Amino acid sequence: MSTDDHGQAVPLDLILGPHLAGTVIRRIANRLQHDDLLPENIALRLACERATDGDPLVLAAPGQIWELRDGVDDAPARRLAVHLRVTAPPCVYVSDADAGDDGEIDEMLLEVLDLYTLASWDTRFLVAPTAIG
Repeated sequence: MSTDDHGQAVPLDLILGPHLAGTVIRRIANRLQHDDLLPENIALRLACERATDGDPLVLAAPGQIWELRDGVDDAPARRLAVHLRVTAPPCVYVSDADAGDDGEIDEMLLEVLDLYTLASWDTRFLVAPTAIG
């Protein structure tokens, strides 16, 4: 999630639009239901909560740009572009979004994205697989 001028999370539907945001939430819920053997209603509630919180564990995917949170000084870059997500171990391959085609792609533990907020998502990537592992 990106944040507004007051530091509040911007809803996923403002980044993707309501239809695609709903699709993403349902995918997250289906994955939680399958992977964690959760009942459908609990998986859906958790998916909504975690997506609203901007949790990279459920949101990180190729085609995204993540921006550094206010007040964070020690980070790999101000903005990161996600190129690939690997599930085991949970990591992403990222580059500096402001470096253009000259930026190196580096492997980064998924938890580093906690320093960032989701700012944008190229919707062309929503139809392709988002993780390997």
